[in-house]
Amino acid sequence: MVAYKLTVALESRSYSIHIGSGLIKSGGDSLLLPRLRGHQGVVVTNETVAPLYLSQVQAWLADAGYKSSAIVLPDGEEYKNHAVLLRLYQNLYAAGLQRNGFICALGGGVVGDLAGFAAATYMRGLDLIQLPTTILAQVDSSIGGKNGFNLEVGKNLIGTTYQPRVVISEVDFIKSLPEREVLSGLGEVVKYGLLAGDDFISFLEMNRAEILARNPRSLAIMAHFCSRIKADYVVRDEFDLLGVRAALNLGHTVGHALEKMYDYRGMAHGEAVAVGLVCALSLSFAMRFLPETSLSRALRLVELYGLPMQIPEDADVDELIALMRRDKKAGETLSMILLHGLGDPYLEDKVDVGLLREQLLRCKKPVTYSA
Repeated sequence: MVAYKLTVALESRSYSIHIGSGLIKSGGDSLLLPRLRGHQGVVVTNETVAPLYLSQVQAWLADAGYKSSAIVLPDGEEYKNHAVLLRLYQNLYAAGLQRNGFICALGGGVVGDLAGFAAATYMRGLDLIQLPTTILAQVDSSIGGKNGFNLEVGKNLIGTTYQPRVVISEVDFIKSLPEREVLSGLGEVVKYGLLAGDDFISFLEMNRAEILARNPRSLAIMAHFCSRIKADYVVRDEFDLLGVRAALNLGHTVGHALEKMYDYRGMAHGEAVAVGLVCALSLSFAMRFLPETSLSRALRLVELYGLPMQIPEDADVDELIALMRRDKKAGETLSMILLHGLGDPYLEDKVDVGLLREQLLRCKKPVTYSA
């Protein structure tokens, strides 16, 4: 068994993150679970994950002395909305979940967001277990407590910050992911490389083949790197009020706008983030903050993992900017996370819209870098 453990130290809201292979199975290490308030809960999952892992997880919970029923949601970002959330509440009530019950989120980012929001709000708060089944969820969305759902006008506009009792990242779950889901998760992984700098970038450069082959040891090391970085930002700025945690939005300003432009169907989240990273890199270089050597290395890393690097040809740049600002009358500047260097993010709150438009147009063509 390959296993790592780290702690998100948030005083009374502290919790452990366990990462490894063979963690969740009948007869496995149920001691990874903290002491919960009650022994009855609900596993919230989706129609893709349920046939693969639901019975395994329920058996694992039973070994630890916890009874569980299941709620199966539709699969897809387009279902992260208030209608599905309302049905989830109704199903929690029908399942007889009590105030001392728990919710176990078994799935990717959408399941984690909806189950997390429900745990934060149903009966004013239930224990939450995060069992992420995708790379994206294991390295990013299951950590830090953010949850929520989308409105028609934008992504994640309603949500809370509600920490889980534990996160258990079983890397064996990654074996069943479709290739596109792997690619989507790697968009977030590359983001963490750019935030962390040389050590993690070097690991990603040297271990590409093992990661793409889904080697459990390499996946666990990768998830541990990302989880440690994410936890550090969360501990320093849990509620995203100090500007520290904002660095985690690198690539997301453009990325979220692209997702919305294509109605959450045309581009997966990590694919949109990868394009957003290229745009942020291009803009950082154009503003003379990012050295050319750093730009070249970062772009090569995006390319190395086969991630998309261009804004789609049919995307309207002015519409994209409007979505980024969420208000066409917001003025002549906007805010974005950019890079002074690899491992050195910062919040630029006066990005000139004219320069941004120029760089977005440039990113509709193949991005070049020095040999």
